[in-house]
Amino acid sequence: MTQTLPNSGSKGRAIDLALGLGITALAAFLFFLRPGFLDPIHSRLYDLSLKARGESSRPPDVRVVAVDDASVARLGRWPWPRAKMAELVEFLSRSGARVIALDVVFIASASGKDSDEDRLLGEAVQKAGNVVLPFYFTLGKPGAAQGKGDEIPPPVLSSSFLLFDDPKKFSDFPPPQGGEIFFPAPGIMRGARAMGHINVLPDPDGKVRWEPLIIQHGNHFYPAFTLQIAGLALGVARGDMKVNVGRSLRLASMTLPTDAQGKMLIPYYPAHRDIPHWSFVDVLSGKIRPEELKDKVILVGVSAAGAYDFLATPFSPRLTGVEKHAQTVTAILQGRFISRPAWVAFFEFGLLVGLGLVLSFLLTRRRLSVQLLVCLAGLAGLGVLMFVGMRRGLWIQVFYPALTVMGIGLLAASRRTATGKKEAPFSGEATALMTREKREPTLSGDSLRPEPASLPKEIGRYEILGELGRGAMGIVYRGRDPIIDRPVAIKTIRFDRLYEEQDIQGLKERFFKEAQAAGKLAHPSIVTIFDVGEFRGLSYMAMEYVEGEPLSKFTSPGQLLPAEEVLEIVAQAAEALDFAHQRGIVHRDVKPANIMRTSGGQIKVMDFGIAKLPTSTLTQDGSVLGTPAYMSPEQIQGKDLDGRSDLFSLGSILYELLTGTKPFRGENLSALTYQIIHENPPAVCDRNSQAPPAVEEVIRKALSKNPADRFGRGKEFSRALRRLLQEMKKNSPPA
Repeated sequence: MTQTLPNSGSKGRAIDLALGLGITALAAFLFFLRPGFLDPIHSRLYDLSLKARGESSRPPDVRVVAVDDASVARLGRWPWPRAKMAELVEFLSRSGARVIALDVVFIASASGKDSDEDRLLGEAVQKAGNVVLPFYFTLGKPGAAQGKGDEIPPPVLSSSFLLFDDPKKFSDFPPPQGGEIFFPAPGIMRGARAMGHINVLPDPDGKVRWEPLIIQHGNHFYPAFTLQIAGLALGVARGDMKVNVGRSLRLASMTLPTDAQGKMLIPYYPAHRDIPHWSFVDVLSGKIRPEELKDKVILVGVSAAGAYDFLATPFSPRLTGVEKHAQTVTAILQGRFISRPAWVAFFEFGLLVGLGLVLSFLLTRRRLSVQLLVCLAGLAGLGVLMFVGMRRGLWIQVFYPALTVMGIGLLAASRRTATGKKEAPFSGEATALMTREKREPTLSGDSLRPEPASLPKEIGRYEILGELGRGAMGIVYRGRDPIIDRPVAIKTIRFDRLYEEQDIQGLKERFFKEAQAAGKLAHPSIVTIFDVGEFRGLSYMAMEYVEGEPLSKFTSPGQLLPAEEVLEIVAQAAEALDFAHQRGIVHRDVKPANIMRTSGGQIKVMDFGIAKLPTSTLTQDGSVLGTPAYMSPEQIQGKDLDGRSDLFSLGSILYELLTGTKPFRGENLSALTYQIIHENPPAVCDRNSQAPPAVEEVIRKALSKNPADRFGRGKEFSRALRRLLQEMKKNSPPA
């Protein structure tokens, strides 16, 4: 038996109508207020609809030439000599590439003068005549140019926009503001055909959904790198680019929709439809035929593991900058845009009010089951509208109309519950469906993960008891040596998945040689290597099994250890490194994840045996990629290394353990390396007022740019920390 609402009289109907209209008014208020706490729901709905969007059937003319893991393994640690990039530019130009975009900021040396390498690359760029180069800003308050006072170099200045529909509108619709500007060496950018900025503006959840097509610096407005690439590919001259302030941007006859700040939504491709990629070494070695490059738009960028700070997008948590730029350029060339014209907001508000009025009157006139059915139909219709709109390139925000529908539906269900009477079974199911619909936008989008493969029973002579972890190089197992009943950790390395077949044998021989040398390091603060070998094509290393936690667990602001314990930890690590350095072994990849803290407070430095292949990037000359945030200036510049490079890395760890932030940070690899080579980090006490002031001098010495100004040995570093510890204990009040 069905049932009408309990307040069947005129007074009850008036109350129901007032409540329905009140919910509609509240939703309308939120519609105009746009509170920030609801942004994650809008973002999740946008991501969901973007994933269901159809794709253009036109094959893209865009290709990516990637400095990938295979290239780093063959040619050495990145960054390479710039002559190697000049060689690629010359090859692409000879092959007839339509546009060559170098997605790397080749910053000038500290002296500001062009090197021979810069001149070689600059000549190749000028000769090609179709090269686009990037620059980038620090965002915020406008500032000075990089090392040039207020002077902007002519190649950058000549890339700015010339035409605007009404420049006065910028006071109402200001684009992002650029501060300090970083640009390539003068000798390189002098011959560039065009230049554009590579800044990104992540949303509050960290995902990159927008491309800032315009950034203002002083009285000039600069285009995005991707816009310049697309413009050159389409044959659009600088004078044919026009900014319609607060609305759109025109490339000759093509209109690119933007928001009020000049940002464009990026219509990413799904993960299974990536832009075609070629390895840098494959292109230079001739594996890619010149006819495959002819008339193509070629973007050259870095994708090697550890060499780039990956971007999070609606489709992937780890997208490289060059892939993001390639997808944006492809969308522009194909005319695939996502827009929100001015009328869309009026349409959304009309939906909200219309649905609110209809459902409010239904509260007073119809059975409960009919009301809930209409609410469900309304939610389904809004979902269809959102997906259909996205397929047509329209982003229709249906959350506020849906909020109105859900609010009135839940009101109807609660009014039914208040009577204490039993409703027909369908109503309970409908309410549950509505509640689930309300929750779904905040649910995680993670897909089901496959079950892990079964464990091997043995590797070599070692019994396998479980899995400890896995990474790019292989898997680490917990095992047992049955001969002496000793627990061990077994680290496996799959060379066949990391390197070219012709390189594997030589790399294996070097790996075994270096692991054997590291196995001679007998120190209480260094993880002991017991054995190395090969089992059924799998290279492995048997090590001391350590129960504890990596220091990376204590680098977040809420997880910091007491300062005294931090100093003791770093002192122990410095002594361990000193022991290795005195025996001719440099770690080269000192980072928090490679230092374990046992339950007894003992420190264990790990991965000496594979220090020259930290993230599957062992090179033919023995150099490494390393972990950029902790690398020393000389390691970044490819110079010869000694133990003082490790001590710089350890100084970075000390800074991070005391403050919860890395000493050097940048929004991309170029910015990070510039910081490490040229800038000093903020004072520790500015980041953590509880840190001991005397530690500033120790950190300043450890992080000196010149190795000669650092601690000469790890033992000196340790002594300085222990003296500081003694002073702290002496000055601390008695318990």
